[in-house]
Amino acid sequence: MFRPLYTLPLAVLVLAAVPCLLPAQNAPRAVPVEDDERPVPKAIPVGPGETRPAQPARPRGPDEDLFEYATLAYDRGEWSMASQSFGQYLQTYPSGRHVPASLFRIGECYMKLDQLKVAETYYEEVVNRYPNSEGAPSAAYRLGAMRFNARDFDQSARLFALCESKSALPQVRLAASFNKARAYQMLGDTKRQSAALNAVLAVKTDNPYREATLLSLGTLYLAEDKKAEALPLFTELLQSSKDNAIVSEAAVKAAVLQAELGRPEEAVPLFERALKLPETSAANRGIALVGVVQALFAKGDYDGVINNYNANAGVLPEGDTRPKMLLMVGNAFRMKKSYARAVETYLMVEQGSAGTEAAFEAGYWKLYCFYLLDDKDLAEFATAFITKNADSHADHELLNLARLIRADHYFNRQKHADAAASFAEVKMEKLPAKLQPGTLFNKAWALAEAGRAQDAILAFTQFINENRGHELTARALARRGLAYREAKDTLNAMTDFKKVAEEHPNSEAAELAYLQMGLIASEQRDFKATIAAFDLLVKKFPRSPAAAQAWFGIGRAYYSLQQWDDAVKALTKAVDTDRKTYLDQASQMIIQAQYVQQNVEALGKAIDDYRRANAGGNIPPNVLTWLGLTYYNQKNYPRAAQYLAIAATPDAPENTDPRVWSYLGMAFLETRDYESSVKSTDHFLKVTPDGAPKARGLLTKGRALLGLGKFDEAEAVVQEGLAFAKDGKPQALLLILQGDILMALGDKLATSGQGAAAGSKYTAAAGKFMIPAQFFDDDEITPESLDKAAVALEKSGQAAKAGEFRKLLKDKYPSYSR
Repeated sequence: MFRPLYTLPLAVLVLAAVPCLLPAQNAPRAVPVEDDERPVPKAIPVGPGETRPAQPARPRGPDEDLFEYATLAYDRGEWSMASQSFGQYLQTYPSGRHVPASLFRIGECYMKLDQLKVAETYYEEVVNRYPNSEGAPSAAYRLGAMRFNARDFDQSARLFALCESKSALPQVRLAASFNKARAYQMLGDTKRQSAALNAVLAVKTDNPYREATLLSLGTLYLAEDKKAEALPLFTELLQSSKDNAIVSEAAVKAAVLQAELGRPEEAVPLFERALKLPETSAANRGIALVGVVQALFAKGDYDGVINNYNANAGVLPEGDTRPKMLLMVGNAFRMKKSYARAVETYLMVEQGSAGTEAAFEAGYWKLYCFYLLDDKDLAEFATAFITKNADSHADHELLNLARLIRADHYFNRQKHADAAASFAEVKMEKLPAKLQPGTLFNKAWALAEAGRAQDAILAFTQFINENRGHELTARALARRGLAYREAKDTLNAMTDFKKVAEEHPNSEAAELAYLQMGLIASEQRDFKATIAAFDLLVKKFPRSPAAAQAWFGIGRAYYSLQQWDDAVKALTKAVDTDRKTYLDQASQMIIQAQYVQQNVEALGKAIDDYRRANAGGNIPPNVLTWLGLTYYNQKNYPRAAQYLAIAATPDAPENTDPRVWSYLGMAFLETRDYESSVKSTDHFLKVTPDGAPKARGLLTKGRALLGLGKFDEAEAVVQEGLAFAKDGKPQALLLILQGDILMALGDKLATSGQGAAAGSKYTAAAGKFMIPAQFFDDDEITPESLDKAAVALEKSGQAAKAGEFRKLLKDKYPSYSR
């Protein structure tokens, strides 16, 4: 005996037509109409217990009696007896009018007895020999199901089509159409499957297959990328179905469609609806989660992505979908600048899906996060990533971007040699178009900063030629100009700088261009061009870091042109702008400019300003000497002493011009700084032989000693001078000094009450004054001697003689006054 053939209810059969609900390893099965759980009208002959249609009066006879007996057993479910009786009918009446019905009923009996192979032969007899009989549609349906379950889908489709075309009952035709569609599906004949499903959908009422058909046809359209046709089918299911399993499936697929159509606002609620249904399969739950994440990510709701991931971490999809979804979550963390969390998520992808494209992509984005975090070890991470994937992803865009990240890392840390080497590995043509200009520019810059001038020139030239009008063009020209300068190609350098100045006069690069144009002109001693270039720099960029340098260049150029006033103004601006750098250089030139012009007051101010800023600053001794002597001659003795003291070198007096010591001693004498006067004069006397200059020095020293009250030392100095100054003005001045010493001694004695001794000193002083007064004719010395002699005579009690000297003074020098 044959075992019963295992069959599924038709509802299960219908749903099995939907690929997403059908396990791949289980073959779908078709079933007869009578086994359907729903009340479906059957093709004749009818089953037991059902009301038969009214029959016309039939003839009586033994054949009719035998058929009626067999039918009675069939209706009572006595399948063995019924099959034997129908068989007897066939043997007895092979041409009887009930042969087709008997054949079909025998097949049905064997079906009930689970002898499927036997039943199949009888169904085939009905279909092949009696295709127009009333039982042929039902037999064809039975055979269609058997062929389907035997995976003979071509024959199954043919038999269901036969049933559909022959049956007079709408529900039978509907069932045949639906199962025919399933057979076409298994054959991969989507065109005929679609036509069959549309035929089922054409039945608007009393259609138990409608929901399954909507789902199946929608799935078919979805696979064929017919979004506009598929979406209404899923939408109808969502609006009408009470079956949560179908609703779940429709929601997921409708959501996928909405997401693909760029409608995240419609997609997300559908995915979320599926996630809330307990009937949603694990696979669809994973798809829904991915869909939500993907839709939220597409509309930029990164918080939503992260929140949904955290809320549904327990239902993450398996297989290839899982790393892809985690990749989106990592990207959401990255977009939220939560780089540490992003790195963690990318690591999950790398470790959980090693060797996959998702792991490769995650590895890149992890590297990118380290780049954004400015990780100090980024270069090592990048090198490891590049090395690991060099063979498997040699031409991949992300591998190229990893090389760029490494190059930028070095570039940002000003490791220009390493940056230049890394940029050389970047395949420029593989970069996104928007990154190519900036990358080429940075590459050229790194080469220039690394000292590879010729390579930098080539790279900047490529950038300029390939990116006409780019915002970095001015900077590229300026930096290429510097590279030309480093390569000693001044002509091309000046060409680039002039182009920047002419075509980009207000750019930041113009600042550099004007500076370099000025420097080149200065090197070429084209002073007017130097001034013109630097003048543009300070006017257009007054706060430029190079402004002080420009002012100094202008001042130096004017200095070379001997335009002293303009030179001083510019050099003063240089000092005011950058005192630390230009104080010494500019001040020296300012001092020289004022010296050349013999501008005494301006020169003194320049020296004073310089020394206030730099007390140890070096000033040419000849300038200081000239200024000091000039002030001395103007009888401005404090100023004379100030500048001559600066010119002097007391620690190495022999290095100082003797004139400086001489006039410094005299200046100190005039300012009553007697100690300093003595010291300065001594330096002079040490290097000065006997003669008028030495006599003048001794006179200075003697008067200084007199000022200090050192009368004996002063007298000794006078005696030293008189020893070689036997006549002339030096002798006269020494005698006057000797008289002044005696007068001072007399005043001291008189003050102490020694009148007689004082009178003696006054008389002796008068004698000293009388010698130059009577024997030396000089417009200054003679009247002074006469006046001093009269005073000495008066103090010594010789009034009459003193009167004679006063009369002589008045007669001979009427304009004299002390």
